Amino acid sequence: MDTGILRTAKSRQHTAPPARADALADIVLPDSEGDDVRLGDLWSERPAALVWLRHYG
Repeated sequence: MDTGILRTAKSRQHTAPPARADALADIVLPDSEGDDVRLGDLWSERPAALVWLRHYG
């Protein structure tokens, strides 16, 4: 359904957030400086948005 300039979608897309984000809390990933960060620490004090880049670069 991609049309137009830059192949934008015609219809609005919907996301499906996990029903239980606490299942992700103990995952540890490197931050932008290479330090380990527990995902649960990111949203312990305020909401957080997690973004995964599928094809970096």
